[in-house]
Amino acid sequence: CLGWGAVGAFGLAWLINNEVMDRGVSYEMLTRITAPIIEEILKALVLIYLIQHPRFRYIVDGAVYGIAVGIGFALTENLAIYLPDAGDAVLATAISRTLSTSLMHATASGLVGISLGRLRRSTNQRAAFLPVVGIALAIGLHVAYNNIANELEGVTLLMVAIAFGIGGGLVIAWEISRGLADEKKRFAVTLGLNVGVSDGEREAVQKLGGMGIEQVFGELQNFFGQENVALVRRLLVIQANIGILRNNLTGPASDRLRTAWEEEIAQYRIEFEQIRKKLGAAVNLFVDSVFPPGDQAMQAAFNDELARFDPTLLHTFDMFMRVSELASPFTPEQLSERAERLSRIEIFRHVSLPHLENLSRAITIQDYDDGSVLFNEGDEGDAMFMLEQGQIDILVTERRTGQPKPLRSFQPGGVVGEFSLLDGGSRSAQAQACGPIRVLILRREAFYRFIQSRPDVVLAVLQYLADKVRITTQTVETSVGHLMQLGRGDYGALVSGPISASPVAESISLEAQPTAPASLEPTEISDATPTWVSSVFSGIAARLQKREASYAGSSSTTE
Repeated sequence: CLGWGAVGAFGLAWLINNEVMDRGVSYEMLTRITAPIIEEILKALVLIYLIQHPRFRYIVDGAVYGIAVGIGFALTENLAIYLPDAGDAVLATAISRTLSTSLMHATASGLVGISLGRLRRSTNQRAAFLPVVGIALAIGLHVAYNNIANELEGVTLLMVAIAFGIGGGLVIAWEISRGLADEKKRFAVTLGLNVGVSDGEREAVQKLGGMGIEQVFGELQNFFGQENVALVRRLLVIQANIGILRNNLTGPASDRLRTAWEEEIAQYRIEFEQIRKKLGAAVNLFVDSVFPPGDQAMQAAFNDELARFDPTLLHTFDMFMRVSELASPFTPEQLSERAERLSRIEIFRHVSLPHLENLSRAITIQDYDDGSVLFNEGDEGDAMFMLEQGQIDILVTERRTGQPKPLRSFQPGGVVGEFSLLDGGSRSAQAQACGPIRVLILRREAFYRFIQSRPDVVLAVLQYLADKVRITTQTVETSVGHLMQLGRGDYGALVSGPISASPVAESISLEAQPTAPASLEPTEISDATPTWVSSVFSGIAARLQKREASYAGSSSTTE
């Protein structure tokens, strides 16, 4: 564009203007009327060509391209015509013409570019006349400037010319801001906001191909290309999460949790600035204008759309906590104490205390009367219960009688159903209040909201599951090995080991009926489980060895 203005448009204008004068048009008529018409049409030719190019996307592109053409034309005009005749006043002439004529040319061509940019984004058939209006405005501005310049002189001319140029620049800035405001309104309607638009405008936007976040990013891809729109998407996600974390900081929180949030914001800031450097000034101007972080309504609508599109992008847990105000009854000290309690639960042992304190905001308090059922056998596992006061009895249904039978009891500090946070499977037993109780409840839905956008917490939970898998594998391998030894009658190898003297091994009786099933629930599996299983097999082997010895003694006596 700069090259066309400096070489193409200026060169053709020079030839045509000279030809017009050779045909009898006076110099005054040329400068007042003819030259502005010729020059503005020639400058507009490249803009009309570029509107077909995919890089010409909206009003800001048109303004930038138009300004570049105008500056290029003014630069050559100054160098070829005015500066050679300036004598000793070259510097003053250059400065004055830069602030006046150069800005006028930039403004005139910028108006044409803006009209073409509006045409590119318009769905109205009448918008086809916009280029004609833009060129007419450019010619009118140029004619007005030249006629004023021919009437005035001296300091007055200089001041008016500079005012004309600066005023034109302000007009361009105002038009760009209007265009960006229109883009913001368009995307706001796409996100479902009512922002002073008519029903007709809203229907027009909806006809563009649906509502929602994908339409927004689809249009942005048309603007900036696939590579840039991926960066814009990440930039907007970061901006949203920074806003969410800042909202967290406005509420009560311990120093530990507040520090963690501030550190997370700082990390987001670093990535935010790195992305902005990659995007460049033009894209950043668009994003800042169309998706400003200070517009709460726009940001809230955008966050909701992002959360629906992919909940792993945003801290939806924090959004939910702010709206629900679940954490409002708790003091920072209470949340900190509950984080310490959560850290002692096995599934959370690898999760940091700040994360657990944040998660503690979703915990609710519930009181149950004596005999109340917290959940029944077969119910969906949708919550974890931490006992504050009283006792919880766990009951299982006997297959033979169909009656509930006590399995175990939990005292204050005990945790019931923590594995349901991970699998949501059916409850394997019934939980019942033994006397009045008070429990802290963490819902599975809140836990899933929490971990969705926190991969480090997911990794910590996966580490817990990996430990369970390792122990379970070790237990199965140990059991298989011991079964093979029992099958071969190799009792001595099992009995002679150090585990044979364990209380578990000593308590095994082949004739006794078990009073309760052995507990190998996932929550009960620990590093001691393989040893416990080996102890059971050792006890069985010892009893089998004794029984075979007694059979052998009986046989020898009979003989």
